[in-house]
Parts: sequence; structure tokens; C-alpha cells
Amino acid sequence: MTDDELKKLESETQEKDEFVFMREEIKSRPINRKKLMRNTMVAALSAVVFGLVACVTFALLAPFVIDRISGNEKEEEVKVEPVVISFPEETVEEEMTPEDMILTSTDPAPEIPEGTQLDEEEIKALISDVKFSLDDYQNMYKTLSDVAVNAQRFIVRVTPVKDSTDIFNNAYVRESELSGIITESNETELFITTKYSMVKGSNDILVTFCNGVSARATIAAYDTTTDLCVIGVLEDDINEVTRETIRMAPLGSSTSYSIVGMPIIAVGSPLGVYRSVNYGIITSNANKLNLTDSVYKQLYTNIYGSSSATGVLINLKGEVLGIIDTTHSVSDTRNLICAYGITELKKPLERMMNGLDTVYMGITGDDVPAAMVSTGAPEGVFVLSVEMDSPAMRAGIQSGDIIVGTPITRINKFSDYLILLRGFNQGDTETIRVFRSSQGVYKQIDLEVNFSEIKK
Repeated sequence: MTDDELKKLESETQEKDEFVFMREEIKSRPINRKKLMRNTMVAALSAVVFGLVACVTFALLAPFVIDRISGNEKEEEVKVEPVVISFPEETVEEEMTPEDMILTSTDPAPEIPEGTQLDEEEIKALISDVKFSLDDYQNMYKTLSDVAVNAQRFIVRVTPVKDSTDIFNNAYVRESELSGIITESNETELFITTKYSMVKGSNDILVTFCNGVSARATIAAYDTTTDLCVIGVLEDDINEVTRETIRMAPLGSSTSYSIVGMPIIAVGSPLGVYRSVNYGIITSNANKLNLTDSVYKQLYTNIYGSSSATGVLINLKGEVLGIIDTTHSVSDTRNLICAYGITELKKPLERMMNGLDTVYMGITGDDVPAAMVSTGAPEGVFVLSVEMDSPAMRAGIQSGDIIVGTPITRINKFSDYLILLRGFNQGDTETIRVFRSSQGVYKQIDLEVNFSEIKK
């Protein structure tokens, strides 16, 4: 074949091959549905298993890893149990009677050496030589001011918040302000003593410490007789700086007759304004307040103050001698500060802070006067009045009766009665022995008193 024929033949063959390729059909492999479903299920199950393993592993290892990264080991939580609060027992000093003031000693008067006696002119000359400068006067008040400033560490501002309405029945929030004292702590709560009538019914109670830090408080216990209450602030709500700044109020003694004439400082809100201060002396502590199931000494001062004063009286050592309360002020000394003596308040405050209730009998009384004892009356508690619908009235106790205790326990004075009352529990029924005068003769009567109520 010639070259032209060969070329022609190759060209025809190539055209046939290209034509065959272009018409060739490509078919996909048939799908095996069962095998596809099985593979899908295996993949899904594997994903679930791996996910569960990952979650469990993370839950187990996460705390360990976090502790390792932060460098802190997990501390075991320890629940702090409140401790029992107890004030030291105080020996109550009796009032000095007129007989005590009479010198009965037979010892000879000490001889005064000759030459030491001064006449009136010499005394006047010595006094005239003593002069106080302005600096002396300023230093004296600076010393008093330092005592008052240091006392601010146990003084707090109490702000009760209450919902109220005006005369047009429009609702508004009312805030008032008073003072309180940091009294004690049971390691879970910090207890503050303040006026009950001003905080009761509050929606919220805010306590502000001397460094300006505030915390919320709740009423822990109250006593309607003295109108005092204890409010508690959780220890966890008080930061470390505040803990180091504040301190507990040191409680002194108000029983000694020697405190009359003693210099004192009124701190808190004696002028009705928080952190107001005034100086003076105690003018009397002889007055007794015969209240329901209690007797309190009232401290009178020459300090002018507000009729809504709150706070405490402290001595020059910074000890609390009394809690200010002007409720029982007499009309002609309405604006002179007076207070409950702290000695008689210690036990009620102690019981309130420990969550203990005192049973309620419902009498006001006092020691039987010596004049009555001398005419044949027994020693005990003379009942001045009986509250309406009280356990005492329901039992038949009357004004003028003399309570001498129970058939087992004998009492001779009102302080014994208070100890006896604290030994009873709510729901107890006790036999109370009284003597009642009938035509000048005292007859013994045993009465059953049901202590179904508690004193708040």
C-alpha cells in the first residue's frame, strides 16, 4: 500500500476509535442498602460511646485538673456550731442605807501632827495659786474625746427600712436611724443590742459599722418589757478589715452607789443624731423600775438630750454602764438622759442571744418592805399589780399578795423570784405559794400557775 493509503487507513481507524469512546456509558456500582445501614448504625453507636466516655472522664478529672492549675487544694467544709454566750457573774452591791452612813467605829480619830493644819486663809491662798491654762482645759477634753472616739468601735448605726403609706394612700419607703452596740458573738452571728419598737415590722435592717461598711441584720430575739432587742449579722457577711476594726462593748457595773457623781459620756445618738456625744455625771441610781416580771435600776444624768435618744452611757474606762431609754423619764426631766442599768440587763441579754425564752407570769413586784416584815409579814415578793389575762391572774394571784416561792423553794426577795422564774419552762404547771392578808393576818395559799406563755 502506498503511503497515502496507509495514512488514510490510520485516519479512518482513529475516527472509529474516538467515536466508540465518546459513546461509551459509565455505570455506577449498585448500592448495598443493608450494608450502608449497618455501617451508619455502627458509626452512630461509636460516637455515642466515645461521647459518654469523654463526659465521664471530664467529670472525674476536671476538679483535680482545676485544683492543680489553681494550686489550691479542695478544703473540706466545716460547719461552725454557735457557742453559748455567758456574761461573768456580778456581785450585786446593796444600796447604802442611812444606818450605813453613821460612823459606828470606836477607833480613836487619827491625830494630826501640829503644823499640818491649815486655816481658811491659807487654803484660799493655795487655791488661788492653782491656775489652769487653756492648754490644760483643752487636754482634759481631748482625753474625754479619746474615750468617746474609741467607744465608736462598738457603736453601730441601725437603719430599719419599712413600707408605709401617706394620707393619700400612696406607698413609699420610710427609713429611720438609731444606734446600737455590738454586744457579743457566738462565732456564727454578731449580736447587736438596739431599741425594739424602732426596728419591729421592718422589711430590711441595715447595720453600718464604724468604718462605714454595711451588712444586713435580722431580729434574733426581743423583750417587750424593756423595748430592747438583739439583731444578728452573719459572721460570713463581715469582711476581715471590719472584724479587725470593731470590738465588743465592755459591760461594766451599775449597782454600786459609788457611781453617783461619776463622770460619764453619752455616745451613740444621745441628741437624736448618730455619732453625737455629750458629757456629764450620773445624778442618781436609786430609782427602781418595777416592770412585768422584772425590776431595773434607772440611771439619771444631767446630760441634755433628745426625747428619741438611743445609745449608751460609758465611764471614763469606756465600759458601758447603761443603755439609754427615755421612755420612763418623769415629766420635769423629759430632756435629761436616763438609762437602764447594765447590771440588770445582762441576764435578759444573755438569754436572748442564746435563743432561750423566759416564761411569763405577769406580775410587777418588789421586795417586801422592812416595815411590813416588822409587823408580821413574811419576806418575799410583794405583788404591786397583776396583768390582765396573765398566768398569774388566771391562777388567782392578786395585788397585795406576797409570793414566797414554791413548796420546795423559798424566796426572800425579788432577785430570788427572777432566778426561780428562769428555772421554769413553757407548758409547766407549778405550785406557787403566796401569803394573803385577811383582817391583818397573813394566811398561806397554794395556787397552780400554768406557764403556757413565754416572755418576749
